[in-house]
Amino acid sequence: MIPFASSPAIACDLAGALLRGQLATAWRMARTAARQPDLGAEKIVSRECGYVWLCNPKVASRSIMAALLSVTPDAEVFSGKSAAELFALRPEARSYYCFAFIRHPFTRALSFHTEMHCSGRRYPEAVQRQLKKQKSRDFFRDFHGLAETADFGSYCRWLHTAYACDAVADRHFLSQHVQMRMPDGRLPDFIGRFENLNADFSQVAERLGLPKPALPLLNTMVGWQPTPAVLNIARSALSGHLTQRDKALLATRYERDFEIGGYSPHSPSGQAS
Repeated sequence: MIPFASSPAIACDLAGALLRGQLATAWRMARTAARQPDLGAEKIVSRECGYVWLCNPKVASRSIMAALLSVTPDAEVFSGKSAAELFALRPEARSYYCFAFIRHPFTRALSFHTEMHCSGRRYPEAVQRQLKKQKSRDFFRDFHGLAETADFGSYCRWLHTAYACDAVADRHFLSQHVQMRMPDGRLPDFIGRFENLNADFSQVAERLGLPKPALPLLNTMVGWQPTPAVLNIARSALSGHLTQRDKALLATRYERDFEIGGYSPHSPSGQAS
């Protein structure tokens, strides 16, 4: 059953599409409305060290995971599980030290938008085509109004629609505070910042009595092959030239993340307010 009670805008749009005979559009709207928020980003639990790490995608998650696994051999990785499901499986972990990392919503949104436009890393051309085909099939079809060719401004506007709200969002554009909330609504004991990653990760390691491994550079943009247009978007955004409309849209969409991270909605470079 599609939960239209929580998506009245989608229900209205769907009715209009059906009346106009736009069946393919209506089907895509219905697919979006039927989604649940993607709370299954990776988590790591270490009984020996007494910690739980909750992943926020696009926040150096591959690097953090590699570093944690290198110093805690007993660590268990949970994929596809929400925090509630994790603690149901490992109830003893409720008393563990819980931490996560957050990133400025401007650069996080830009990172995912840029990734959407990339056909793959430096793989053979045939593999790149297959990756792009699979990505389109498995991701873009699920979200009405999201086009792989959308520029950054269009993407920011789409994030404000019912088709991108937290009730149906993919983990890559879900509000970060939603992904890392505990089952009782609490936030983790420690929230580090992507922009201060090494120092904040060292603080976690010291708190847990762990060695301080170097964070490897994984899943970076090195090796990606975006178009010149995408590179121009990235350069302009990171140099402080997001439009005022883009800033306002992202500041509203991710208001709680700005508050939790202490970020300024006037800066696209990750500076705190």
